Amino acid sequence: MAARYAVIVIGGGHAGVEAAWAAANMLPIRKGEPATVALVTADPSKIGVMSCNPAIGGLAKGQIVREIDAMGGLMALVTDATGIQFKVLNTSKGAAVHGPRAQCDKHAYARAVQSLVTSRAEIEVIAASVERILVDGARARGVIVLTPNGSQSLEADAIVLTTGTFMRALMHCGERMTEGGRHGEHAAVGIAASLSELGFELGRLKTGTPPRLRKGSIRWDDLSPQHGDDPPVPFSDLTNERIVSGERVGWRVGDLTLDRFPLLPQIECRQTSTNAAAHGLIRENLHRAPMFSGQIESIGPRYCPSIEDKVVRFADRDTHGVFLEPESLEDDWIYCNGISTSLPADVQDAVVRAMPGCENAEILRHGYAVEYDIVRPHQLYATGMTKRVHGLFLAGQINGTSGYEEAAGQGLIAGINAARLVRSETEFTLGRDQAYIGVMMDDLVTKTPVEPYRMFTSRAEHRLLLRSDNAGQRLTPLAQKVGILSHTELGLRRISLRAASDASRDCLESLIDSTTIDGRSLDHRIRASEMDVASFRSTIAGACGEAVSSSFSDTVLRSTLADRRYAPLLSRQRAEIRRHAEMESKRLPAGFDYHACASLRNEARQALARFLPATFGQAARLEGITPADITLLSVLVARSRDKDSEVRRDTKASHS
Repeated sequence: MAARYAVIVIGGGHAGVEAAWAAANMLPIRKGEPATVALVTADPSKIGVMSCNPAIGGLAKGQIVREIDAMGGLMALVTDATGIQFKVLNTSKGAAVHGPRAQCDKHAYARAVQSLVTSRAEIEVIAASVERILVDGARARGVIVLTPNGSQSLEADAIVLTTGTFMRALMHCGERMTEGGRHGEHAAVGIAASLSELGFELGRLKTGTPPRLRKGSIRWDDLSPQHGDDPPVPFSDLTNERIVSGERVGWRVGDLTLDRFPLLPQIECRQTSTNAAAHGLIRENLHRAPMFSGQIESIGPRYCPSIEDKVVRFADRDTHGVFLEPESLEDDWIYCNGISTSLPADVQDAVVRAMPGCENAEILRHGYAVEYDIVRPHQLYATGMTKRVHGLFLAGQINGTSGYEEAAGQGLIAGINAARLVRSETEFTLGRDQAYIGVMMDDLVTKTPVEPYRMFTSRAEHRLLLRSDNAGQRLTPLAQKVGILSHTELGLRRISLRAASDASRDCLESLIDSTTIDGRSLDHRIRASEMDVASFRSTIAGACGEAVSSSFSDTVLRSTLADRRYAPLLSRQRAEIRRHAEMESKRLPAGFDYHACASLRNEARQALARFLPATFGQAARLEGITPADITLLSVLVARSRDKDSEVRRDTKASHS
C-alpha cells in the first residue's frame, strides 16, 4: 500500500526546504499523528547545502530574503545564526536599493537547516530519488521513488518539484565531462523523462562555479582586506528583536538555538585580481574551454559570466577583481568569487597562481560548469502550479532561475499554494507592487528566459515600496491572513513583533510631526537627508530621553526614515498602482481560444496562446503584446462572454 501525505516536496535544496516548511506551517498535526509533508531527497545529509558561494542576499536578493522572513520562512533566521560576515551593499545610494548580504559558514548553515527541518513532526524526510510522477487524468496523484530497498509509491494531493541543477545534469571541466548536478552527486534522469512524457516543454541552461583554494597556501595578510559591517545588520526581524531587547538569550527550535547574534565570530575577506598574463593564457586556451569549443551549447548567466567569457567580452580590460571568501570557520576552503570557470585544470592552476597573493596557492577543487534541464516557465501559473498538471508545482532552478534566494522565494509560494490546494482554499499570489517575490513570479510566467533568471532592483518598477527595511510591514499581515504564521511559536512571535512594530511606528510618526530642533522641524531634517539611523536615535534621545529612544528598533527607525524621505514619490507610485489595479486583477477566461481571434495580430495570438496569461495585467506584459492588442482583447473577451450568456439563456429557455 502506498504511503500517503498531503504534500510531497521533491528536493532538499533551498526551494525544497522553504516549500516543505511553508506547507508544514499550514498543515499542522497533533502529537502522534502521521506527517503531512514528505521531503524526498537523494541524500538527506545534503539538505540545505550551499552548492556554490556560501553567501545569502545581495542587491535585490537581500530583499527577497527579508520577504521570506516576513512570511515565516527559514532563510533569514538560519543566515543570522550562521553568518560570518554581514554587509549591506549599495549604502551610498538610497534605501530602496540597499542590499543586505551575509557570508555564511557553509557547514553550520546546512546543519542548521537540517536541524530545523527534522524538528518538525509534520515533515518526514525520505532518502530516495524520484523516477516518475503519477498522474490521474490531468491531476497529480503521487510519485514513484527509488530507495535503497527498491521502488515505492508515495501519494499526495499536491507535489512540489525542486530539482535544482540535477535534471540530466552534465558537469564540464575542460574536455572532461561527468554526469552530475553537483561535485560528487549523480544526475536526476528519470524525472526529466517523466516530465517529457507528460508533455512539458523542456529547455537547457548552464551555470558554473570557481575553484576553491586552501587558505594556508595564500599570502593572506598581504592582500587588501574586505571588512563586514560593525555592528552587523541581521536579516530576520526576530533576530533584530533580540538585539534591541538586550536579551540575547534566544529560543530553541529542535536542536538549533537561535541566539547571541552574531552567533559565530566575524571574519574578513581579501581581494586580489587577474592580470594581463592570465588573460593571455585564457585566450590561448579558448579552444579547450567548453563554452567556446562547442562542448556546451546552452546559455549561462550574463550577469555572472565565467572568467573566459569576461576575457572575451571585455577584451580591453587587463584585470578583473577577485574576492577571496572563507567558506567556513571549520576548514580552510576559500571561494574565489569572480573567476567562475570550466577551463581545463592545468589552465585554472596557471590563472590562479598568476593572481597576487596566490603564487603558491593549492587548489582544493577546480571550477566546473553544469548543464541541466529546465521546464520552460511559461507553463506555470504565478502560484508555481503547472498549467498542464493540476496539483504539480515547480520551484527553483527547474524554472530557469539562478540563486539560493530566488529558489527559496519560489519554494515559499509553491509550498503555500500546495497546502492551500490540499485545504481546498483559493490560490495565493503576490503582486509586482507587493514584493520582489511577486515581481519574480510574474516575470517567470510572462517572459521566456534565455539565460538563468536572477533578481535585480531594476526589474521592480515599484522598488521604492519594496525596500528591505519594510518587508515585515508589507508581508507579515498577508502571511497572517493566509494562515502560515498562526500554528508555530516562531510564527506567533512574528505576529506579535509586527503588532509592536506598527505601534512603534505610529508613536514615532507622531513624535516626528511634533518635534522641532533649532527652529526646524524634525520632518524637514529627515526629508533633507540630514539623518541616518544613529543620528535619528540620538535626536530622539535628546528630545525625549534615552528610554524613549531605546524603545525603537533599528528596523523601525530605518523604515520610518525611508518613508519620510520618499514620501512624495511613494504617493505617486501608489496612485499609479491604483490606476492600474482594475486591469491588473481582471481575469481572462480559462480555455479562451486565442487562435480563433482573427482580428488580433498573429504575433499577439501566438504569445497569448503560448503563455495563457491569467489576467489582463499579465497579458499586457507578454513579449510582443502592445496596448492596442490589450484594448482589442478586452472587446473580444467581452463579446465572448456576452455570446456565452446568450447561449445559456437560450438553453435555459428551451429546457423550460
